Amino acid sequence: MSASQPESSEQSRVLPKLCPPRVTRTDVKNFRLLRDARIAFDKDVTVCVGRNNTGKTSLAEVLSRFLRPGDLKLRVEDFSAEAYSEFGLAYKMFMTGDEEAARKLLPEISLTVFISYDKETTEYGPLGSLIVDLDPDCTEAVVTVRYALKPGAMKDLFRDGPDNLADGWGDSLLLSLIGPRIPHLFERSATAVDPADPTNFRIVSMSEVARAIKVDFVKAQRGLDDETERPKEPIGKVFESLFIGASKADENSPLRDFADAAGDALKEIFSSLDGKIQDMYDKMAPTVSDFGYPGLGNRNFSTRTTLDAKRLLSNFTSIKYPGSAGIELPESYSGLGSRNLLLILLTLYSYYRDYAAQRNKSCIHLVFIEEPEAHLHPQMQEIFIHKLGVFKKNFPAADQESESWNVQFLVTTHSAHIANRVGFSAVRYFRLDERSEPEGTTRSQVLNLADAPGVSKEFLHKYLTLTRADLFFADKAILIEGASERLFIPAAIARFDQPDEKGKESLTSQYITVLEVGGAYAHLFYPFLDFLGLPTLVITDLDPVKPSSSKKLKKCCVNMGTTTSNEAIKKWFNSEKITLAELEKLADKEVPVIERRGLAYQVSEFPGGACGRTFEDAFILANPEIFILRDFASKSPAEQEQWARSLAEGQKKSNFALRFAVVEEKWKTPRYITRGLEWLLHQTPTLAETVIQDPGAEAGETPSESRVTVK
Repeated sequence: MSASQPESSEQSRVLPKLCPPRVTRTDVKNFRLLRDARIAFDKDVTVCVGRNNTGKTSLAEVLSRFLRPGDLKLRVEDFSAEAYSEFGLAYKMFMTGDEEAARKLLPEISLTVFISYDKETTEYGPLGSLIVDLDPDCTEAVVTVRYALKPGAMKDLFRDGPDNLADGWGDSLLLSLIGPRIPHLFERSATAVDPADPTNFRIVSMSEVARAIKVDFVKAQRGLDDETERPKEPIGKVFESLFIGASKADENSPLRDFADAAGDALKEIFSSLDGKIQDMYDKMAPTVSDFGYPGLGNRNFSTRTTLDAKRLLSNFTSIKYPGSAGIELPESYSGLGSRNLLLILLTLYSYYRDYAAQRNKSCIHLVFIEEPEAHLHPQMQEIFIHKLGVFKKNFPAADQESESWNVQFLVTTHSAHIANRVGFSAVRYFRLDERSEPEGTTRSQVLNLADAPGVSKEFLHKYLTLTRADLFFADKAILIEGASERLFIPAAIARFDQPDEKGKESLTSQYITVLEVGGAYAHLFYPFLDFLGLPTLVITDLDPVKPSSSKKLKKCCVNMGTTTSNEAIKKWFNSEKITLAELEKLADKEVPVIERRGLAYQVSEFPGGACGRTFEDAFILANPEIFILRDFASKSPAEQEQWARSLAEGQKKSNFALRFAVVEEKWKTPRYITRGLEWLLHQTPTLAETVIQDPGAEAGETPSESRVTVK
């Protein structure tokens, strides 16, 4: 085409870049702690946080086991504890002769995966087998994988059962009977479902599911600290995976050329080695005839050396680090943190290579990384989670590939540094809830922090990032005002837990995080704490004030004040003009409580006594004998308050708190703090039901996470 000739509209048209398909959410039912969980997926990195044994690893486990091809054999222990009674209900119905009704009652484990794709997509690839709707405007595919009783197997499941389950034959005996049969009588099946019409579905094979969704898993126990047995160099083993991935690449690609060249070089070595070994064998080993064993005749043996290039890399490739004076250090001499990070990166790279080498590339690649923080210092943890999302571009660039890696990472962690580094939209909080029915059972509730109502997410994200708060991993929390309380509260907890009676419960045996938020910002945490359902004690100052001649409120002692200037207290009671008399009445018997939050502000040490306005005032009034004052007991409450305030104003707050937290031991904790700790001690996990509705659900949109339900 000459320069004067304009391009045709067809030639000049630039096709829009299509968004790759991705998993938007998964629903899990009846798998261990995940009785009925809905988990939204971020497009790049989803971070799962929560205390130990709250179901984080169970999520990765169910996705990994249910979406990979091959045999799946689960045990009765893999069913949620709340499902155990359903086996009994199904058995009772079976005994009536109604097998159809019994099958409906029989529990099954299911995983439903929701996949979004671009509306302009014309080539669906492996995803096409999971799309069953005919709506051109639909951009979602849904696949459900079930682990349920095989057709016609109910009699085998319940054979030899009692005539009447209710007559002393409890669920535990029934479970012990059918438990060993579950791996043999239950099977996995997959169904592609129309998002708009559940009655429109198609049975699909697990190979079809695996072609659409590839799953890999980087486990927490990576063998880095095992120096007692071979292999001691786990990083070297990753090169086997890299070689296999290269050997699967398309012909004429640089990776395939490398693999073929390596294979040819090894064949040449093997051929030479084979001849030498045969010559050595002829000289060292006897002939068969020398054994003189009848029946073997004159047959002799020859050797053939067979070495697998892939296994050779696995067993004999090691990492060396440069040392001093030309000495090379083995892999095990490097720090655990560096080895852990290098192993994760190489493993992820091998997963990418395996993904990229497939002729029919999977639409989606899910990679689970369990506890990447092991052996990494805090800064390295933050950098790792920050860089994880860019690997989808960096890895293909390293192989000079133009297509990006369509990967979604799911990270389970116990690191506050990792949790606070990512945005709220990427965090899923796993909380363990105890159930009253059936008695003693527990389940995990999964919360999407992006759904927290009334929360200033930008403020909280910045604050948690700066303070490295570990709210996501605590049993309970204490919110405090400033440095004085931060220094003093741990000592107060230790004093509170001193054994004065047998069998007394302890706060020190619970994981409590203390978060310094200030009186002006504590209220910003209230909706977030309610959303998490985390039992929290807010310790703040009463801060009494009174009107002045300038019409501005002035600080004063409690007996002279009319209201409080403390924002945490005013927002708690949703009243800007709440009076001190009202506050005294509200805290007369116990700490004020809203949801799972308790509020502790200064109260008098005894009815009608003096009341402090700050922590320092309250501590002085609780310990007048330490601060020697003549005739203190004879003073009026107003005089005592004024004396305490004057003495407190002459103290440096941090030195004051350190003195009694570290140096001196004979003191009494102020009553308002003791009452708050007493309340916090007896808080238990929530049993409430939380329902979160996605605003887009009413408009017919597919919600990213429309509900989280605990029944």
